[in-house]
Amino acid sequence: MRAIGGGASVGRVINTLRRTTVSSGSSPSSLISWRDWVGGSMARRGRLIVFLGPVGVGKSTVIKGLAYVLKARGFRTYRTFIKAFHGPAYILWVIIVKLLGLSGNSKYAPWLLMQRSGRIVLARKLLVLSIYLDAFISIPLKIIIVRVLRRFRYYVLSEEYLQSSLLDHVFMAISLRIKTDLSILSIPISIEYALLNKYSPDLTIVLMTNMHELKRRWVIRGYGEPQLRYVLLQCAFFNKLNNAVHIDTTGMGIKETLDKVLEIFSIS
Repeated sequence: MRAIGGGASVGRVINTLRRTTVSSGSSPSSLISWRDWVGGSMARRGRLIVFLGPVGVGKSTVIKGLAYVLKARGFRTYRTFIKAFHGPAYILWVIIVKLLGLSGNSKYAPWLLMQRSGRIVLARKLLVLSIYLDAFISIPLKIIIVRVLRRFRYYVLSEEYLQSSLLDHVFMAISLRIKTDLSILSIPISIEYALLNKYSPDLTIVLMTNMHELKRRWVIRGYGEPQLRYVLLQCAFFNKLNNAVHIDTTGMGIKETLDKVLEIFSIS
């Protein structure tokens, strides 16, 4: 998500998610066998490879590069994303924002425009509905597509996954001060947690960099307003994902970052 409302305590969100999940999918031992998959057994069935990282770190660009390399070596690839507030939820926010005449600046996410307009009660209601839409429709449908493609030996490269969806949902709920201690969201959050545990990625790669570098990249890419509080939360959360490959992209261009990723696959 591009921008999110402030007001939530980073520590509070992290603690809430600790009670939910800090799972990343693959275990360290699976990284050893990953090199064997490239050599031969990898071709027997597809894999789900997830890229996580803060806003603007370069996930989508690296995924494009990896897809190109894998295709050149004869592997079927499919690029996707599994994010919060996309699909029906995003359409809902866009429609309401347009009806209210708040969509003048398309650089900003519709939920941020809603909050800044002062319509907090409406934003809370839309948030709850959005999370239910994500948990019951958008995310399950995406996971079904991924599972089908894996059966047909596709290597699905996903920008973000259920970890970041859970993070976004909990953060937004706390930011908007949803009452009853998130109990109204216990059902969709539990569903997402169950989906993450049952359909965990084969490999999770976390791309990170320092805040100075991130801000420089935001300027280059013309991002509207990736809020600092949210991005700091992302960094803190992703750093706690132990069962993942972490790559520090500070001072690295796209080619150098892609080379680091390819090292995981023993591809050069």
